[in-house]
Amino acid sequence: MTREARTEDYTRAVLRVPDLALTLRPRPAGQVSGTFPFDAPVHVVTAHNPGAERPGPAENAARQARLEAELDARGVRHWRSVAGGEDGSHAEEGALVAGLDDVAACALGAAWGQDAVFRWSSTAWTVLACDSSPSVDLGWEIGSAP
Repeated sequence: MTREARTEDYTRAVLRVPDLALTLRPRPAGQVSGTFPFDAPVHVVTAHNPGAERPGPAENAARQARLEAELDARGVRHWRSVAGGEDGSHAEEGALVAGLDDVAACALGAAWGQDAVFRWSSTAWTVLACDSSPSVDLGWEIGSAP
């Protein structure tokens, strides 16, 4: 899968955060619906499927556990998240992380081999590239988790 195709997958991903009972769906840029529940932007980082690699469920779970242990060791507040297709056909666990700026979030994503991380703010749902590729701003709609 090409870098461009992977970025397009990011733009269609629905985010579920069970502990916060919320589901975030991407919308066209500029369209925001719902109440942003944080004081500052948050990021979503995963250790699953780095770049073009697809290591399989056991390795992805082990990588994600190491990422979450790293966040715990650094004292970074985070919640388990799942991002993927609306229909559930593809899903990757991740962490919704509070307290990082874009540079730190991208550095963390890059350290885990990711093309991008998500940034969620009151005004946009952004696919924030971890390299020199362009980022993509989208809108968002928030609802209750199913």
